[in-house]
Amino acid sequence: MTRKKIIVTGGAGFIGSHIARRLRDTGYDVVVVDNLVTGTCANLPEGVDFIQGDISKKSLIASLPDKGVFAVLHLAAQSSGEISQEKPELDLKVNTLGTLQLLQWCAKHHVPRFMYASSMAIYGDVTYNPVPETQSCNPLSFYGISKLSSEQYIQHFSREGLDTTCFRMFSVYGPGQNMTNMKQGMVSIFLAYLMNGEEIWVKGSKDRFRDFIYIDDVVDVWCSSLENKKTYGKIYNLATGQKTTVGDLVRIETKMFGEDPEKYPIKFEGSTPADQFGLYADITFLKKDLSWKPRITLEKGLREMIAWVKKEYQVK
Repeated sequence: MTRKKIIVTGGAGFIGSHIARRLRDTGYDVVVVDNLVTGTCANLPEGVDFIQGDISKKSLIASLPDKGVFAVLHLAAQSSGEISQEKPELDLKVNTLGTLQLLQWCAKHHVPRFMYASSMAIYGDVTYNPVPETQSCNPLSFYGISKLSSEQYIQHFSREGLDTTCFRMFSVYGPGQNMTNMKQGMVSIFLAYLMNGEEIWVKGSKDRFRDFIYIDDVVDVWCSSLENKKTYGKIYNLATGQKTTVGDLVRIETKMFGEDPEKYPIKFEGSTPADQFGLYADITFLKKDLSWKPRITLEKGLREMIAWVKKEYQVK
């Protein structure tokens, strides 16, 4: 029996590499495409083909294998909201143009399936929580704008016959996250300060809140949706539906790391440009279509991630 071929863009990054590994383990042929700006070769699963390059470049798109591809799982992106405010043209090029070119390539080569990593950033500051997919989208950041415009391109190609699914991912964390990127990922940023024995700098109010979802739950959803026709043409929030304040997250991480949150130096100062104050997700649609619910609590997920950090970086 011929194995189905899947292209995973951003497959050397945090989320993409976990998805690529699961797909390989479940019998798919996987081709990873990544420019290695934030991803690393160390993340690449064994047994996958690898193409290094930038999806915004036509030469890279032209080099993709065009025979027997069942699906493109598109996770490659400039994904820092803070960086997007510094370099908005980079988001436009990598996130929006890159997505459009991949969609055009799928249409040209009759690839039937396209799945996309969208973001909670498309919502902006919401009028009520938990936020459903029907909430109007008013992104605050250039990153959110690039993700929303990409969704619009995807919906256009969906109407033309491409079987698409978009996941508006909330705050994903877990082992394998980039611990050196201090402009993306609250969980990993706070752990990086703890790992290095440094004062934790929280940019903004402790009362801000997010919906944190563990990487294994994210992978479960992506992979179980791949050939599930109920998900075709749909847009989903991918989250836990649970609200956690930034203040609570800092305290939990500090305590789990073995420090006293009442004594460890923590400062709440400044802000991140175009940051959303708070949102968590309504996941009714996802639970209904996939008969799914998140398996990993925040406490369990943080224990797993902290254990990985201490082992990976030899922290005592």
